[in-house]
Amino acid sequence: MADTTPYYMGRVVKLGNLSADMLMKAILNPKPITWWGNAWSFFDAHDYEKSGVTFIVGKLSKFNPKGEVVIADPRTRQEVVQSEPNLRIASSVFIYIPEVSGIAFTKVYSHIDEQHFIHRFSQIVQNTYDNFFVECDIRLIADLRTFAEKLTSLEGIYKISAKLNPPNPLFGPLWGPLKEYIKSRRSDKMLIREDASGETPLNTDLPRHVQAVANQTDDIPYKPKEPLPIGDAAILMAADGYGTGLVRGIRQAEMVVIKTSETTRNFDFAREPDPVELFDIAYDIFKRIERERHMEH
Repeated sequence: MADTTPYYMGRVVKLGNLSADMLMKAILNPKPITWWGNAWSFFDAHDYEKSGVTFIVGKLSKFNPKGEVVIADPRTRQEVVQSEPNLRIASSVFIYIPEVSGIAFTKVYSHIDEQHFIHRFSQIVQNTYDNFFVECDIRLIADLRTFAEKLTSLEGIYKISAKLNPPNPLFGPLWGPLKEYIKSRRSDKMLIREDASGETPLNTDLPRHVQAVANQTDDIPYKPKEPLPIGDAAILMAADGYGTGLVRGIRQAEMVVIKTSETTRNFDFAREPDPVELFDIAYDIFKRIERERHMEH
């Protein structure tokens, strides 16, 4: 059986003049960045098409421009340090599917975690265009069942905050009105923050809403009697991969913080994948997420 690893799922946010076509060109022909003595760039990137859907599979690699290796010489019984420029340190496989603004990527223990991948991916794309009116980011898609379990364990919620980048044209029924409000303001991002006054928790049914969305079926969507309050809708938008969200509450007399980015949707697949097979499973899951959450165009 092939060696497998988790692939973490997110949405690629493009702001400024950055388009999907420009993003793909940056992945295929990147300009490397340097961070704390190590360089980062995209390698082995190729674009493909299946059933009319375009996608790119490649690697985000961390390498040392001034690398060295130790060579053991049996003849002299000495170890010799030999220069090895651009020595690869670690590589993370990823797939980008523009149609769903979706990306799935692997982690490399102690070298490339979720935040490393997100920051370096975005920096390389922006650096490729000299940071001139382009902005790129990745928002992780929350596993709603895990997120709901964490929220329902809270005895009270005292803070809700979210940074949103609404999609176009896709929307979720429960946060659609919030997306339309942001659009009507001609904005491409929004910050929301609610803090409780004193020791009294916020008046929110967020855990119930998230649990209901997680439990809905294809045939029976969750339809609350009234539109969701803005703070609750913002967290659900973030959980769907169109922002980042944070909830702070009390659990067993302790204040805890729950982030949408800490409950990432993922799937297991080959560490060295066949590109088309990786597309088949990733695209299917992205479309399944849209169906599960009853997203519409």
